[in-house]
Amino acid sequence: MNIAFLVCSACTIAQAPLSIPYQAIARDAAGLPLPSALIDARFSIHSEQTAGPIIWQELQQVTTNALGLFTVQLGSVESLSAVNWSESQLYMQVEIDLGSGFVDVGTQRLLSVPYALHARSIDVRVSTSGDSLFIGNGSGIIVPGISQANVPDNGNSALHTCGVDNVHNVSQQYGQLTDQEGNVYKTILIGSQEWMAENLITETYRNGEAISSNLTIEQWDNTNMTQLGAFDNYNGDMSLACPYGKLYNWYACTDERNLCPVGWHVPSLEDWQALALQLGGLEIAGAVLKSTGTIEGANGLWLEPNQDATNASGFSGIPAGFRNDFGVYDYMGYIGYWWTSSEYNIGNAWYVDLNYFETALGVYDYSKQYGFSVRCVRD
Repeated sequence: MNIAFLVCSACTIAQAPLSIPYQAIARDAAGLPLPSALIDARFSIHSEQTAGPIIWQELQQVTTNALGLFTVQLGSVESLSAVNWSESQLYMQVEIDLGSGFVDVGTQRLLSVPYALHARSIDVRVSTSGDSLFIGNGSGIIVPGISQANVPDNGNSALHTCGVDNVHNVSQQYGQLTDQEGNVYKTILIGSQEWMAENLITETYRNGEAISSNLTIEQWDNTNMTQLGAFDNYNGDMSLACPYGKLYNWYACTDERNLCPVGWHVPSLEDWQALALQLGGLEIAGAVLKSTGTIEGANGLWLEPNQDATNASGFSGIPAGFRNDFGVYDYMGYIGYWWTSSEYNIGNAWYVDLNYFETALGVYDYSKQYGFSVRCVRD
């Protein structure tokens, strides 16, 4: 067996516990991905050289998705706090066991992770793709030997799958997030929170299992009984998934298989309230959360007037509309709706919205069967 490394590592800074998201594809001896395989993975950090003393080790059991992809959070089993990240030579070894004993699939020198963790007392951030290190004032440097360089300039170089013009704030510094399908999103730091700066488009849960789709009107309406997580495209049109994202019912947001990638979650009502508080309160937060421009002006996705929108936060909220339980789609261009993970009562859950004619971030509850947009926030 061999392993193709996709995302070597990304640090979680100034949070407890310290952790390193790790993602890879498991392949067999012929180089083919191993779908839906139960794997024991052992991770070891060696000091000084590839075969040097083991200073940290962790064993995790994972299941690959339909593409052979698996994701783990290093440090979630054995704390990384005892690792001396100031050492200049640290190596990560990965071993895999499919039932016949551990097989060494390679050892790689850690480049970006030690420095970021060691410097967590200052503003240090490593891009999710592992190739750019941001220190202090937000300027970027390339970390060699990991992947293609991605040095942000005015927020435009952060790659993303659904990129379009006139959505993001070019004066902001964006990071990157890769989901379980390999879709790439811009992310933005707002206060102590890091948010997706685009709507979610995944069609699979974190474990690789498909989210139900193409439901009949009767099946979608009946999800309040079945509690089946589901998604749809606005008007059933797949081309609208970019840039508007998918529309998910609330049951998909709270499914135990997890809608958001490792290290991220569907925000609770409290997460959204903390965001609004950081931006001056619910009554005015909408102005700095909405992307700018209008459809009539050919410079945005909102209908006029897109009241006082500045997108100063970089959140880049867009009006993706909704799908109701009877299969009706409405309000694209007018309103953006986002689920929270917080339940209101047995039939309803909390959501927030941004509106084309006001500056508030609205907070309401509605039927869990509705299809709304989703933004993930970092754990």
